Amino acid sequence: MLHAVVRHCGLALLCALFAAAPVFAQSLAAAAVSIHDAGNPRGVLPGWNLAIGGDWPTQCPPVLQSVTLDGNDLRIDARSVLDLCARQPTAFSIEVNPTLALERLALAPGVYKVGFYAAEGVQAQPILRAFALVDRSLPGAPSIIPETGFWWSSGADPTVLSMELQGGQLSVALLSYDADGQPAWLFGSAAFDGRIAHLPLLRLAGGSDPFAKSTATPHGDAAMTLDLQFSASAHAQAWLSRTRGDDGSLQLRTLDLSRLPLAASTDGSAWQGDWVLVSDAQDAIPRRLRLDRFQDPDTQHIRIASADGSATLDCDAGSAQAAWPPRACTLQLADGSSDRFDSVAVTRMDGTDANGAAVHLLRIKP
Repeated sequence: MLHAVVRHCGLALLCALFAAAPVFAQSLAAAAVSIHDAGNPRGVLPGWNLAIGGDWPTQCPPVLQSVTLDGNDLRIDARSVLDLCARQPTAFSIEVNPTLALERLALAPGVYKVGFYAAEGVQAQPILRAFALVDRSLPGAPSIIPETGFWWSSGADPTVLSMELQGGQLSVALLSYDADGQPAWLFGSAAFDGRIAHLPLLRLAGGSDPFAKSTATPHGDAAMTLDLQFSASAHAQAWLSRTRGDDGSLQLRTLDLSRLPLAASTDGSAWQGDWVLVSDAQDAIPRRLRLDRFQDPDTQHIRIASADGSATLDCDAGSAQAAWPPRACTLQLADGSSDRFDSVAVTRMDGTDANGAAVHLLRIKP
């Protein structure tokens, strides 16, 4: 039903909200510190630069203290070295080259989670003030196509999102509640580059119910920010953030999201159906497969085969919850060919064949 609402409103309501969205997004950003990938404009020094800036709460802006790296978690610390500073917002900016700051020759390609921590004064404890995802993957790194539909977070109290990708633009509706427990619908849209997205979310309010005699024009208020990093078509890490308090601290919540099948069963039988195998290799011919024989060898593996024995799909569920998409699947055909799918969703799988050519398994009928 949510998809129908979004599609219908997209002709009028959402267009009006999008027209106002930049204003709200700018007002939200103006009150916070931001992190931007500044690239390597000079092209002489190794690595890449990060530009950090915004409004500092006092007239004594912070200076860079340290840069640390733990896996792909990059932490930048800064501090105001003076105390008893007048509390008047002051613009500041810091530019740092993580490679040089860490005394490395190079940093591994990939997506980095960057946190900016800063303290007011010599004795004060640093607090998180900004967060960003920075994609420094290799130019030829494969893109990920998030599957359209409902996505759910893990845990006893799941968060529900609806996602849709169209023409390089990712739209997300977050179904949540406010501090009083009342339903809250947050919406955002941003460009998607194949792995990450940064979406300022607006809370929609002021509309009318479907049976109202007179309609009211809804409006959107800046609420929070959603950062997404996709590892597969049906799996993503998400970070919800918002600025809280007079000290400019940033609240950050991490979510593990999966696109789940809307099915009564919680086993691999939800992946049964008619599929089409498509290869990017030259002169490849699409092949239709009917995978309708479900087997559950154990709690960590799924097998779905065709009745005529022409194809067998073996999937590794790993330690994920039973209803979640498998971590990876291997398709064995009767002619001896084999394809490996490392991105598994409800209606599509993406991977490579034995020769390294990209292959796709697309479901056309349950």
